[in-house]
Amino acid sequence: MGVILEPSEGSFDSGGSTFGCAFVDEQDPDTTYLYYSGSEDKKWSHAAIGLAISYDGQQFKKLSKLNPIIDGKTDEFNSSESLTPAVVRLRNRYYMFFAASRSRSMFLAHRKRIAVAWADDPTGPWQTLGVIAKPEMYWEGWGIDLGPSVVKLNEGEVLLYYSNSSNKKPLDTILGPGYWYRSIGILRVKINSPKSVEALKYQGNPLNHLQGGRGSPSESLFCPGYLWLEGKHWLLPTMSAYSVGFPYRQYVGVAWNDDPYFGGSRIVSVIIDGHAEKESVLPGAVSELALDTPSPVLRGDKLYAYYSVMDRHDGIWKTALSIIDQESVGRLARTTGQLHP
Repeated sequence: MGVILEPSEGSFDSGGSTFGCAFVDEQDPDTTYLYYSGSEDKKWSHAAIGLAISYDGQQFKKLSKLNPIIDGKTDEFNSSESLTPAVVRLRNRYYMFFAASRSRSMFLAHRKRIAVAWADDPTGPWQTLGVIAKPEMYWEGWGIDLGPSVVKLNEGEVLLYYSNSSNKKPLDTILGPGYWYRSIGILRVKINSPKSVEALKYQGNPLNHLQGGRGSPSESLFCPGYLWLEGKHWLLPTMSAYSVGFPYRQYVGVAWNDDPYFGGSRIVSVIIDGHAEKESVLPGAVSELALDTPSPVLRGDKLYAYYSVMDRHDGIWKTALSIIDQESVGRLARTTGQLHP
């Protein structure tokens, strides 16, 4: 279908409207809430979170009177960035997990950490609680950010998929592969109350068994979406081969498993090819497309895949939609020999 959300002139998102989470409340299945990240300029010198709503999953209207719905102030933990939201309903409240950073550094990438907010209504107002996870392991680099989906284990526990947003420079030049390399990890989050949220990192992090070899489309994996389909757990990661050099080709892939930790799975195939589908996704694009944060929603027998897209020529991030026949997704996995325990 192509781009469904673009930057708004003279607004908090005039430099980009992207990195979004498409959320459908179980009690309001006809409404799609698109929580997205906005930047005031193409350099992303400051980022906040906005909201757009659709009643058909295709035409979205930004809630300009409310936006931005989360925006850090001076000296707050998210004073520089609030982005990559992931929303879930637990009991009668809504929880938003998102990446946040306090300030920029001329020597290091933003030290993005994972934070949480809550609200009594999907439109807010949202109350930010604070940071629940930060980069600690070598593979996590100097910052971590989120995929746009939440796995609801029960009314008090969820899984989040996150990824490193930077390498551990300068150590990566000695210990690492020598090029940008991204992997996926899992957070298990327990919500005791709006003011008591705990996060535990999965002992199997990172999920390197999902990744392909150097130069393959699945060399790097990051910011995946998730859905439950045909009695299986499906992971839709963004994929990139950074080792081949700029301009990078990027894709959205798919893996499935009997459990949401994806032990033993591998990426089976590309379902969105940024290079091959450039003209249909972003007509007139000059360079390769950058892709990110695929957020899947099932509507009838169709899979609505919302994702971030940018023409590397102009550097402007937008939000696109591809509508895929649900059966074709399942058939793709079955015919490509997906492995699972």
